[in-house]
Amino acid sequence: MTPRSHVKKHESEDEDIDAVQAAIDQGIDVSMLADNLRRSVTERVKRHQIALNTVEKLRKAKRL
Repeated sequence: MTPRSHVKKHESEDEDIDAVQAAIDQGIDVSMLADNLRRSVTERVKRHQIALNTVEKLRKAKRL
């Protein structure tokens, strides 16, 4: 790794930290995001599908 690429990476990490802090300041619960990112892609898709199915059931129930 060249010193120049290391500096770019460091700046990027600082920007990431700033973005996370900005999200926290806006009231976003980043712990939930972090927990979700720890899951596998398959598990995230499965959980999304469950949530989507629930929304669809609620929409259908509302029409009755």
